[in-house]
Order: sequence, then C-alpha cells, then structure tokens
Amino acid sequence: MDVVEGMLKAAGVKEDQLQCPAAWPEDETARTWLVRTERGQSKLAFNCSGKHAAFLWACTENGWDTHSYLEPNHPLQQRIRSVIEEYCGESIAHLGIDGCGAPVAAVSLTGLARAFSKLAKAPGDKNSNARAATIATSMLDYPWAVQGKGECNTVVMDDLGILAKIGAEGVLVMATPTGASVAIKILDGNVRATTLVGLTLLAAAGAVDVPEVASVLDKVVAPVLGGGRPVGKIRLGHAVSALLD
Repeated sequence: MDVVEGMLKAAGVKEDQLQCPAAWPEDETARTWLVRTERGQSKLAFNCSGKHAAFLWACTENGWDTHSYLEPNHPLQQRIRSVIEEYCGESIAHLGIDGCGAPVAAVSLTGLARAFSKLAKAPGDKNSNARAATIATSMLDYPWAVQGKGECNTVVMDDLGILAKIGAEGVLVMATPTGASVAIKILDGNVRATTLVGLTLLAAAGAVDVPEVASVLDKVVAPVLGGGRPVGKIRLGHAVSALLD
C-alpha cells in the first residue's frame, strides 16, 4: 500500500482516482491494521492497485485524461494494446474486462510465453528495449512487489532468478534470463499446481537444474491438509512427469 501511495504522490493524483475496487489486503498484518484502525477496505489494497496507479501516472506524464483511462479507446489502452501485440508477436483475439475493471487481452499461451521470453532476455540484450530491461530487473530485485513475501512467484524469482507471474484462473508464465519460457493455463482455474508444472517443464527442457527446482518446490508446493494436518500432496500427472525421464 505504501508503494502505491508513493506512485500516486509522484503522479500528482489521489487515491479516489483509482478505478479499481476497494479490498482487504491479503497480507494478514496489513489487514489487521486496517481493521483495528477502522479504515476498512481500501483501493490501495486491491491486488491490481499498482497497475492502476501506473495507469494514472502514465496519463499525467503524457497529458491524457485521467477519468476515462480504462476505456478501450483511451490513448493509454491503445498504447498497451500495441505493446502486448508487439511482445506476443500476434494480434489480440479479444478484449474483455478484468476483475480490476481494466481491459484484458486474450492471447494464446504461445504468445504469452513469447512475450515473457523477450522480457526476461532484455537485461542481457543490448538491442532490447531499455524499459523492458528495467522491468525485468525490477521484478528480480523486488519480487515481493509482484506477489508478496513468501509467495510462490517471489520464491521462484529469489531462489532461481526466473521471472514468474501468476494470473487469474490458473494462469502462470515463467521465463529464464536466456529466454526459455513457459506459459500455463490450469483448466479448473486453480493455481496451486502451476509452479510445480511450470518449473518441471523448464527442467525438462534443460532450462533449469532439477536439484534447484526440487529445493524450490519444497518451499512452494503446499501439502493437502485434512483436519489441519497433512494428509496428501500435489503430484505431477504422468504426462508431465514422463518429460523428466
């Protein structure tokens, strides 16, 4: 929340200009603080508040209207669409509305993996876009800002130096500094197996060492609980585990 407040201050805009919903933070300490101080839910606590703050900041920097920044025909959203298509290497198939209220682009898993490959390679590519290099480096330097301290994406970036970003409905994309990438969509929309599958696919492709993957998976694959105690675990299906043979 402090980071988003800083972004809004730098942009010269107020919290009420954010057009994402108000929410409770996932962080227990922050949530407890909001309850005890009777502040209630906050737009700053919504998991896409940073993105919306960046939207507003881009608008103030470019002299664009800050009230209609979520409209698909707004200059900001047109620029975003152009960058998505450039990095994915394909046209956006459809525009929907994300849970945060922003336009969300439908692209193929191949396109998503291609985009993250370009992003992950940017810091080591002299011909790459400097802004992309800054984004990739920032994700690895401050992984907690991507998902939160101790969360799966954060651990993967901290321990393996692999860009990782979950999305809604069981989506995950990962990419190594060499550009090896994987994009996953779990059909039932649950994210609990995404890191297990994603790192296994990268290991099977020789993009990351199996022992390193094993140590990270021990940290991020939660046990299946029954009555508050472990009664099972999430395991790979044969179609995926066979790739390691």
